Amino acid sequence: MKDAIKKKRKHSLILIAIIVIGLLAGLFLVQQRNQIESAQHQVENIVDYDAALRAASFEKRSTADALQALKDAGVTAMAIYDRTIDKARDAGEIIVYQGVEANALQFYGTQPLPGYTYLVAAHGKEGYFKEIQDDLVQRLGKDKVTILYSNRGPVIALAQPYEALMDMKLSISRLQAEEVSRLGFNVIVRPTNFKQVTRDNVDHVFSRIDGIPNITGMVFVGKEALGYPDFMGVTNEYLHNLRIPVVGIEAVNQLQYENQVGFNNDLAVADNYSVGRLYTISKDELKKLGPEEVSQRFYISDIERNIRYNLLPIYEEGSDNKTALATSITYMNSLKEKLTDRGFTFGRASIYPAYTPSPIAVVLTMAGSVALFTFMLNLFYPMGKHRQLVVNFTLLLITVVLYAVTGGTLITQIWALSAAIAAPVVAIILIMDCWVRRAEGPVIGPWRATLEAALYLVGAALIAAVGGILIAAMLGNTRFFMEFALFRGVKLVFVAPIILTAIAYLQRFPLWQGRTVDSWPECRSFLRSFLTLDVKLYMILVFAFLGIVGWIFVGRSGHTAGVPVPSFEIALRRFLENTLYARPREKEFLIGHPALMLASFAVLRRWPMMFHFLCTLAGVIGIGSLVETFCHLRTPVLMSIARGYDGLWIGILAGVVAILVFRFLAYIIAWARRGEVSND
Repeated sequence: MKDAIKKKRKHSLILIAIIVIGLLAGLFLVQQRNQIESAQHQVENIVDYDAALRAASFEKRSTADALQALKDAGVTAMAIYDRTIDKARDAGEIIVYQGVEANALQFYGTQPLPGYTYLVAAHGKEGYFKEIQDDLVQRLGKDKVTILYSNRGPVIALAQPYEALMDMKLSISRLQAEEVSRLGFNVIVRPTNFKQVTRDNVDHVFSRIDGIPNITGMVFVGKEALGYPDFMGVTNEYLHNLRIPVVGIEAVNQLQYENQVGFNNDLAVADNYSVGRLYTISKDELKKLGPEEVSQRFYISDIERNIRYNLLPIYEEGSDNKTALATSITYMNSLKEKLTDRGFTFGRASIYPAYTPSPIAVVLTMAGSVALFTFMLNLFYPMGKHRQLVVNFTLLLITVVLYAVTGGTLITQIWALSAAIAAPVVAIILIMDCWVRRAEGPVIGPWRATLEAALYLVGAALIAAVGGILIAAMLGNTRFFMEFALFRGVKLVFVAPIILTAIAYLQRFPLWQGRTVDSWPECRSFLRSFLTLDVKLYMILVFAFLGIVGWIFVGRSGHTAGVPVPSFEIALRRFLENTLYARPREKEFLIGHPALMLASFAVLRRWPMMFHFLCTLAGVIGIGSLVETFCHLRTPVLMSIARGYDGLWIGILAGVVAILVFRFLAYIIAWARRGEVSND
């Protein structure tokens, strides 16, 4: 078998050189990417201003002291929303009368009528009243807003029913924005779009905030951006002139953004995807979470998902004998401490610049991925060196042409997917070829076998990391950082390496009926034999078990899975997140890496081949996961590298423990068998 491996699979040195060149280009781009990511270290912590005032009213301290406590807890900005009549009434800015209730006023001329709603300014709040009048004209039209006069001054008369008016969105209050700014907070503006929006509507909103200092972001409310569909250009022009970043709200599944038409297709494109990304927790979800879990969720979103705007909710009810605001400040303080320890600062949020890597470096990196694919192909279907180069340069020519014609996103995604699959497969197959050679040598001692198993794991991880670097470089631009474009094929990345590894194993080891399956006649014979097997009941149970394992394995990948995470695993994750720089993946240090060490130990100690086969398949899970980590482009590349490193050293420790456990079990089995023989 050793001679067959050497004779049948010869690798072109030119192919290997191209992979090395691609890796060097990738490392250059990764270094550039790391510089950009490291510079984005400032976070904006935001609280709803109305909610803060409402919560402060239940505190045993003044509103000024409560707001100062929020500021001390790391809150740097207040979000102001479109005023509603209901909010204005509760804030004491206006008095609202229904129908003939308005007879409490003395009218000059037209008298109150049933079915109407009447608004009058509270004493000293005439400025707010005038803003509401202008807002109603913008929302309803001038002909539907009638001004009457009374002994309390002007009265707004509206023919609309009271219930329909109270929660209707009006517009941003300039007076409220000025108040927030005077208190020393930045201002986050959250407008709602108008029905049948006009240019005048957009002008009206921006006139309210023009000239107000420290407006650090605009986050739209609802399913449409302000100005959609016909006046998005006007909105964008105002945002640029006023230097206000536009911010998208991360979707509930933590992937991309909530669907707000006009944000993705207009504003983000116009800014070359240099926009903000905001994370928040809904009120319903907040009720289920304790302060420490809320703090941890915001912390992880900031360090792992390029979140730089945190909209921090306030609890509706307190816990541990604290008020709702005091409970909220508890988690905010915890969040501030964690982020400070990681080198983050607080204030105007960092916005990722519009970054596109060098096309030449990207092409060189793709060339490395093409060569890696060709290298993998040769491991399955041996080719002469000349044919390898023909295949490689044909694919490379097609790649360069498509990159030049299409702008690059699709073709880079294709070769990133290829690298994500090829890298772990190449790593495992090269280790397999070493195993084949070692299998013909003498059996070595258990401690040396353990050491060599760790070295094989490290070697496989380093080979696989080449694919991770290629992916991080090819897709390392702002469009992917901010998830307007995604790595495609996550499920395939988890499944394909296992299938390909199984095929490569059958080509190299005589697992099936004592022979290898490394030619087309043997492949046909294998398929005929496999498809005509007599199925036993225990085999059905085994396949059912494997199916459940596969469902959990694949279902836990990505962001749309319905496979729940048990509480003990959540606790383990939280411990690792707070202990290590980057939490490694359980499938690496608990499954894949220990299994690959067991596979190496098994072949060196001549353990049963079926055990070796199953451990090898499990081992590729960890190596594949290491590469797949780099497919999360929103995660800083340095954290992806650290995650792989942490998973590797913990996996080696777990692998040593696994080897000791299986050695102990092997001794028990051998002892039991010796007992049976002596009894016979």
